[in-house]
Amino acid sequence: MKKILLAVFVMAFAACSPSTKITRSWTSPDKSYAGYDNIFIAVVIGDITKRQVLEDDIHDKLLKLGIESTPSNRVIPPNFWNSTDLTKNEMIQAIRKDNKDAVMTVSLVDVQNEQRYIPGNMMMGGPMMMGPGAWGMGANFGGFWGWNHPMMMTPGHIVNDRKYFIEINVYDTASELLIWSAQSRTLNPRSMEKFSSEFSEIVLLRMLEEGVLKTS
Repeated sequence: MKKILLAVFVMAFAACSPSTKITRSWTSPDKSYAGYDNIFIAVVIGDITKRQVLEDDIHDKLLKLGIESTPSNRVIPPNFWNSTDLTKNEMIQAIRKDNKDAVMTVSLVDVQNEQRYIPGNMMMGGPMMMGPGAWGMGANFGGFWGWNHPMMMTPGHIVNDRKYFIEINVYDTASELLIWSAQSRTLNPRSMEKFSSEFSEIVLLRMLEEGVLKTS
């Protein structure tokens, strides 16, 4: 059943052109050979609303793959991650409460703003090259120029790009070792909802491909 769900998951993702891409990933030789199927999800960012949206999206997509998970926002107070009194033991206790076999953390590591120049378009031609139907627009010079000039001389312009770099780490709960790590890059996300859905899909797909998630 999980293999069928995996195939559907892959086909659905392949049908789109994502703005999020995995730029690198690493898998530890100490990773469980079978993969993990009970995961604690912790998005470590300051914005509580965005944290919940992303954690819940990852949780929902894992559920469709038949993998159990718990978002941190369901068991940990909102100010937990920012607490200066947070200790390692408290963290481990919170995660092991539901017998999780892995911890997945997501954190924003960098935001870059870049400008790029988009050249204008130059189109050569007149009424003859545009076909007989264009003669009505170019019967006099004023009509010809008004019809063709915008297409012949489209000016260039500057586009502002914003790139978000996010790090994803997965730890084995028993050994507390890092067993998988990846970094993603997202270009100009349209909305938090669209980014969250796309990000969770591309990350989970890579985790499936590299044996981090249990598929059978």
